Amino acid sequence: MGSPLVSLIVPTTGKEKNLFRCLNSLVNHAPPAMLARAEVVVFLNPDPLSPIDYPRIESRLETIRGRFQELKIVRSERFELTAEESAYAASAYAHGDFIWLVGDKRIFLPEGLRRLASWLENPTAPAAYFNSNWIDQNGKTNSHPSTHMLANQGLMPYKRFVMSTGINFIATGMGTWIFERKRLDRTIWKDIIDNCGPHFSHVTTTLATLHDETLQYFSSYLCQIESKAYHAGDDSEWKRYSGLAKTYRFYAWTFGLIRQFRFLIDRNAYSYADVRRSMCSEGTLLRRQIDELYSHLVAQIRYGWFKKEEKMTSAEFDEAYDFLCRTCPEKAIANEMLRDLYAGCDSLTEKDFVNKLSLIFEAIGVDSLALRFGSLIVNQMGDRFVRLHPRGYVVSSVKDNDDYLLAYKLIDAPAIGPAWEILNQEEMDVYELTEVTKYFGDIYPINVLPGRPQTLLRKLTSTMVVRFYRHRIAFKIAAALPGKLKSKLKAALI
Repeated sequence: MGSPLVSLIVPTTGKEKNLFRCLNSLVNHAPPAMLARAEVVVFLNPDPLSPIDYPRIESRLETIRGRFQELKIVRSERFELTAEESAYAASAYAHGDFIWLVGDKRIFLPEGLRRLASWLENPTAPAAYFNSNWIDQNGKTNSHPSTHMLANQGLMPYKRFVMSTGINFIATGMGTWIFERKRLDRTIWKDIIDNCGPHFSHVTTTLATLHDETLQYFSSYLCQIESKAYHAGDDSEWKRYSGLAKTYRFYAWTFGLIRQFRFLIDRNAYSYADVRRSMCSEGTLLRRQIDELYSHLVAQIRYGWFKKEEKMTSAEFDEAYDFLCRTCPEKAIANEMLRDLYAGCDSLTEKDFVNKLSLIFEAIGVDSLALRFGSLIVNQMGDRFVRLHPRGYVVSSVKDNDDYLLAYKLIDAPAIGPAWEILNQEEMDVYELTEVTKYFGDIYPINVLPGRPQTLLRKLTSTMVVRFYRHRIAFKIAAALPGKLKSKLKAALI
């Protein structure tokens, strides 16, 4: 018998219920012919807090050995701290043409398995993605798909898919991705783990080897993904990991992401402009990829202010600051505010630090205000906004604050949709409006910023203050006042 068609890698800490719920869903619902050409590598990763009952698990695995071309049971020699490191170690035992990384909290569905089996027999690309939905630990699901798409199946560049969904979101979904095994180059993968960090490292590896090559995607659900405790707000596992790894609490979403993006930029697989255009989209979530960095970097600075051993070094902050400046020129003021906040960790009073923190959160949260994704706007022509988009640019009505979002949420949105046009750079350079703007009000967006509530004092004084401020004496008084006092008076009276 020849080499396996596909190697199914299952890293597990040996929680019996999870492991066999996953494997039984595969054995009970996958086409037998696919299993007969599959190699399964069960990688038992011993967590010191939860000892593995090796004899029991291995005995149960033997009962399903005959369903596969080959079943390998590997006992890890050490505790791998992350699923990525566990998957990397397990991949050394894989020999199939394709590799399929699977978390043990996956429940496979027959419809997706049938389509996967068919695709493996006649692959149309070096990688395939299948949709999924989420289920919580109590068996409840909202049935939202992980990824929203229009087509039943389709082809697109792999890099564009990741830019549309987020390098640290559904692209990390073990169980929904199948790659040619050579694309998970173990030398590159190890380099990323060692020098950038393990989280999301298999995605960065495949971006380095695939980038603009074709991905086949399917809308069929291949599996249900069981949510983890941190999805419900329990961050104890992340705290434990950062303690064991001796790294910062938010390392994965700060320096981990920054260093992996820089790795890709150095290999010409990505550019700073690609990061600037990238989105995070999973389920109901939709936001800019760069906002992952901003929010977690602020959180890490705050954590370091509260807990000195969590404070990043000046060199580390400069590394993050340089990346943000290169990536987001539109956030230059927010970047300076970050620098001031970091520099003030040891000198600012608690009140001043918290005030600066509040201002930064407002600055980096601008896209959640009334005008959605205002930070992506780079052009306005008449009654049309032009926003950055993973495929280039999206043109939409100034008055539309909702429907154009489909151009981002649908990974395969058509170039011309009901409320948008998606253009590449060449098309944008020669784009012209086909209709002249007719009404004055059409050039202004709806409620760009939420209005402040009018206090009784402001209602009584705003008109008088504006009038008084036009006199020369008012200018002299204002010039003599400290800036902070002027701002407070303005906020209170106007």
